[in-house]
Formats: sequence, structure tokens, C-alpha cells
Amino acid sequence: MSFTFQLVRDDEGGPAAVVFEDSSSPGLVPVWEAAGVYDALYNSDGSMAREVSRAIAYGLDQLNENAALGGLLPPGVSMTEAIRFLDNVSRGCTIHGVARIQTR
Repeated sequence: MSFTFQLVRDDEGGPAAVVFEDSSSPGLVPVWEAAGVYDALYNSDGSMAREVSRAIAYGLDQLNENAALGGLLPPGVSMTEAIRFLDNVSRGCTIHGVARIQTR
């Protein structure tokens, strides 16, 4: 089962809207732990995006700089896919800093 990260915006009196959503392949927990982003991804439900954006950016740097993390990837998943997901989440958290995080 994949992991889905959403950013939800509650605008004044209007209905809540998902302003960002992306999902990652299953089995990436060891990679997220080693990159230092596990809590920012899995334990951030209800937090504001700006509260985790710095941790996500740090983890993205770790993925880009530490090739050894590739050894933690499950079969059939490339580092490119992990980097793509984390880069998208980082960008989403930066753009929509006041959005609330929802994970599934």
C-alpha cells in the first residue's frame, strides 16, 4: 500500500481543498528514517506544512548527497522515484506553508 501526503487549505468560510497530493511506493520507511524525514512525513498529520518544510528539505539533500541510501530501497524502486517524491513534497510545503498536512 502506498503512502499519500496531502496538503489541505481551509480558506475563510470556504470548503477545505486539497492543494497538493503525492504518493510514494511502499517500503520506503527505511530510506525516510535514514534521511531524517520519517517524522516529518508520517507523524505530521494535522501540522502546518511550514512546520516540516525544513526537515523535508534536509532529507532531500541527504538523498541527493548520500548514494549509500540507495541500498535501503526495496526491489523495483529507484532513488530517482524517492527523490522525486520528496522534492515534490518539499516544493508543496514551501508553496503552501499555511496548509494543513493530511497523511494516509
